[in-house]
Amino acid sequence: MSFDLAAWFEHSRPSRAEAVQKYRLMCEGVSGVAVGSPAVARFRAALVAEFPEAPAPDSLWSAGLDRSEECVLMPMGWSRAAEVAPRIVDLAGEYGLVCFDPQDGVVHVPPGLRRPDPLLLQSCVGLRVQDPDAETVERAVRRLSADNWFVILEASEGRYVQVGTGSRAGVAAGGFGVEHRDGSPDRHYRCVLPDLEQVVAVFADFARGAQAWSVEAKWENLSM
Repeated sequence: MSFDLAAWFEHSRPSRAEAVQKYRLMCEGVSGVAVGSPAVARFRAALVAEFPEAPAPDSLWSAGLDRSEECVLMPMGWSRAAEVAPRIVDLAGEYGLVCFDPQDGVVHVPPGLRRPDPLLLQSCVGLRVQDPDAETVERAVRRLSADNWFVILEASEGRYVQVGTGSRAGVAAGGFGVEHRDGSPDRHYRCVLPDLEQVVAVFADFARGAQAWSVEAKWENLSM
């Protein structure tokens, strides 16, 4: 079983559903799915220069790289994915390519397709996501579990919302400890929410830049 990534060129930001469909067709060998771009070949050259297609068992790649003028499909061993995948996502961005993570269904967009002042999403497991869309943020929150126990959504320095669940977050089973910091240390708040839907709403508010929370909760100022 491998950890897979795929990279290709897009003129505009694709939705998750569009990326899933394109990735499926690319894996089936269908051509004409994405726009051919010289950036794909340049990315592949940089990729194999950094991570050579060495003979097994030394190779990072669990199978040969599948490449065309349209895309590069990258199957790698799970044991090295946490170490290498973030670098591959960054490298694809440097060449202006979308990088799709089919494990989590996440579209990593290059800098040229990101919105101004993008947010940064990080979960306990999985890759960090620069400029996540609303669906990606919601999916990350809904995947909270005993093992995947925290999610952080960060804006500019000192502004973030984060949630943890379980004993490591200092809450009882089934509860959610939510923190929000709005810049300075004296604007750092925490509450405990019993309902995942409330957590989803808080993160959606923050992602939209909303100033008022859409849930009723007792927010404790942690600086006091």
